[in-house]
Amino acid sequence: MTDHALKSEILLAALSERYEALRVIRERVQTTGLTVIGLLLGAGGWLIQSDKLFSCAEKIVATAGVLAAIAVLRWVYFSDLYKGFSSQQRVAATIENELGLFTPGALGGTEAIYPETWSRAGQENGPGGFFSATYWMLLVGTAFLIVTIWVSS
Repeated sequence: MTDHALKSEILLAALSERYEALRVIRERVQTTGLTVIGLLLGAGGWLIQSDKLFSCAEKIVATAGVLAAIAVLRWVYFSDLYKGFSSQQRVAATIENELGLFTPGALGGTEAIYPETWSRAGQENGPGGFFSATYWMLLVGTAFLIVTIWVSS
């Protein structure tokens, strides 16, 4: 086996591991996000159809509890997953660059296999909005539940 073939084999194995790690992290975020959004909307729906009346103190405690839980989810759990996801993306983009996937004509034809914007994956100016879309969905679900808590009595 030539040095070039060995290097390519090592890079492909490393890239495969990065892709798997990215899939696992995306699945965790998606599963957790959808579950929490479902719980928020379900709790709000239950409050709308129930005869439950909250005192002002109970509304404050319920609101604080919801906000605390969502804050921990967003700024602890999801933040940690985001850091890992971004790190995996940067490593994958570096490997993809080494394999010539961003270089026009490197693998035949006149264009690159991957668009140049993908080379910035995991960086501040990189493409993608998976995490921000999840954050927005959580914000909407949280707002719905809090509004429901305050208008349900």
